[in-house]
Amino acid sequence: MTVKYCSYLFFIVLLLQLTAIAMNWQAVRFFTKPLLMIILVVWFMLASPKLLPLRYCIAAALFFSWAGDVFLLQKTNRWFMAGLTSFLLAHIMYIVFFLRVRRANLPAPPWNIYLVAGAAIYAVSLFIFLYPHTGGLKVPVGIYAAVITMMLITAAHAIPAHKQPIAAFFITGAALFVVSDSLLAINKFYHALPAGDMAVMLSYGLAQFAITKGSLLYLAAENKNPVQSRGRHAYERPGRNL
Repeated sequence: MTVKYCSYLFFIVLLLQLTAIAMNWQAVRFFTKPLLMIILVVWFMLASPKLLPLRYCIAAALFFSWAGDVFLLQKTNRWFMAGLTSFLLAHIMYIVFFLRVRRANLPAPPWNIYLVAGAAIYAVSLFIFLYPHTGGLKVPVGIYAAVITMMLITAAHAIPAHKQPIAAFFITGAALFVVSDSLLAINKFYHALPAGDMAVMLSYGLAQFAITKGSLLYLAAENKNPVQSRGRHAYERPGRNL
């Protein structure tokens, strides 16, 4: 499997997963869902520069996401907690990555107070709405909501949004992750949404792809133009053929 075909394969498997959800093909779902993150890990590790340690943050995030996918295939609270923990670790890895990208590219974009406040208000509002329905999972759900909100905020402030498509991949991926997890939480704790499983899976798959693609572009640019001094931006010449 060559690098350039990995992204095509990912979308083929994602389409198959969505079809399996629609047709209730459980055996296919158990195969295709974990396969998605495996494809992204292979693609990322083959395409990312070998000498940049920062790439292991993304590799770890994809690994923990794969573990979360496997755990969430089981429909019990115990396995849900395992999946929640795995995705919590994935988001922490993404946060570390985005903060290190921000630190490496000075001057860093200023923190947008409106975006930070908006993300926080959304997370708190959704948590308050779901709070009466979360049972014994109130604390872990609250912690998870805080961490994924931080992931969105750090993604939005890693690189100036108006300068490069890399920023668009980061922000789009993080925002879709919040959408996916919001739908998942509503589906599980409040009320099953029409085509809810498909919406969760589609937004999740696109989120992971966007973050992975943006990370590959950033790392390729960093490998070509390593930051030497303040004010020099590694993302000014994104890599090609990723």
